[in-house]
Amino acid sequence: MADRLVQCFVLLMLGALLWPSLSLAAQQSKPAALSKEQDLRQTVSRALNSLGIFYYEKQESAKATEILEEALKYNPEDAGIRVNLAMVYLGQKQFEKVIVALGSDPSFSEHDQRSITAMAVSNFVLGKYDQAVFYYKKLSQLLPADQELLLTLAVAYHFNGETQASQELLKKLPQDARTRAQYHVVLGDAYRYRSKGLEAVGEYEKARTLVPDLPGVNYQLGVLQSELHDYDKAVEAFQRELSLDPNSADTHYSLGAYYLSYGNNPERARQHFERTIQLKPTHLGGYLGLMKIHISQSRAQEALRLADQATAVAGGNEELHYLKARALGLLGKKEEAEQEMKTFERLRGKSDLP
Repeated sequence: MADRLVQCFVLLMLGALLWPSLSLAAQQSKPAALSKEQDLRQTVSRALNSLGIFYYEKQESAKATEILEEALKYNPEDAGIRVNLAMVYLGQKQFEKVIVALGSDPSFSEHDQRSITAMAVSNFVLGKYDQAVFYYKKLSQLLPADQELLLTLAVAYHFNGETQASQELLKKLPQDARTRAQYHVVLGDAYRYRSKGLEAVGEYEKARTLVPDLPGVNYQLGVLQSELHDYDKAVEAFQRELSLDPNSADTHYSLGAYYLSYGNNPERARQHFERTIQLKPTHLGGYLGLMKIHISQSRAQEALRLADQATAVAGGNEELHYLKARALGLLGKKEEAEQEMKTFERLRGKSDLP
């Protein structure tokens, strides 16, 4: 849908821009025609850039991504478009794409504070610590009082083998329990990004010992314990997080997933999934969880109602189409179910591509 929207938008833009000059086209010299083409490309790219920002602000990141990628095709040298696209990628946790979008030229990667931040975070998450140090040092010059940033730089130094630089930086920071706890959180994050679950758990537990009410730590512990298949510890961690932050949509979702898959309690799962989408209407997992419950209880119409809401959030999600196919099958709508299953298989095939 979004790709057709982009194509129609571009055609309308080009048509409106070209129409007054069609009768003069044959009289233009080649350099003038080239200049005109460049002007048209810049005009279309600016318009698409604005449209992409519009969808991003509406929290429709898939449409924003597609439109900004199209904008970049018309003007690949526009640093503003590249940075906007990189920030959308960053929000989607597509860190490799951030680096591809910005890393080819310092005029892109060091365009402004946003681009430096995107490169710092992406390189840190991907374990490219030499580059993470480079960009976090630049950020620290822009934001010298940002303590969390400095802690992350200290961790980047540590993993880049610059132990002395890490220790010297840590000595300059407050030595209170909260600062030391936050350092362990950043260390835990780094281990988690590198899929070292046990090491990450150890760092998060150190942080929790120092400051029991540190936001987000129990949630990350719950996620890691789930990945380590220690579901009892996972649910305990999620419950601790919820006692600290009752309005955490992700924690409600995680508890819903636990009660649905392991706790054998679909009613409690339903309550958590419903709370998830109340708190965060764009949380796709909440809709999918509720759809699974309704399908398992043969409430196909309710599942399809939720599917309509979920489509507005992420219509290109393969699991959504699979669940729609199952709901339609329960209603005996064979042709529609087959169509949804074909869409599911097509999307799954695309996701399996390297």
